[in-house]
Amino acid sequence: GTAEAGTEDTSAAATLTLPRGSALAFSGRDSCQKGWRLLYILAAYYKCSEVLRPFLLAFLQDASRHPELPFQGIAKACEQNLRKTLQFGGRSLFPSSMELRAMVAGRSAKRQLFLLPGGIEKHLKIKTCSVALDVIEELCCEMGLQHPEAFDEYILFVVTDRGEGLGCIAAKDAMLPGMQS
Repeated sequence: GTAEAGTEDTSAAATLTLPRGSALAFSGRDSCQKGWRLLYILAAYYKCSEVLRPFLLAFLQDASRHPELPFQGIAKACEQNLRKTLQFGGRSLFPSSMELRAMVAGRSAKRQLFLLPGGIEKHLKIKTCSVALDVIEELCCEMGLQHPEAFDEYILFVVTDRGEGLGCIAAKDAMLPGMQS
């Protein structure tokens, strides 16, 4: 919904308005690709309305179910982003200019170093909508801990390049904003 001046609106809502003939006018396959990438970014930040949700999810599931379709991969990624946003509330911090350029170019993951007890280093692929719980689940599964109760026993702690501890990351928090390089 929208909020009137002077009232507080707690729902996450966004309106994207583009003038006719704007610089976002593309043709053919390039236009479709740019549209899918825009949907990919928006699905990482905003929930859709209750009315649109079943139709959008059905569309994304259908588009991602057919490998012969040209945008099957990004349709699946859009669906995953939307599901994460519906589950965890979406990313609250907007991407850095570097991350936004990467997303617009079609790069949606970053390899991130994680330091484990005992000095063990582990690189994991972090996606646009990865949350701390995803990392904890992946690390637990590699240790043979596959029960959801085990995931509650672990936390992620942010440490800078200079070795300074910045604090814990909540399970529902997005990973990329805290790891800008």
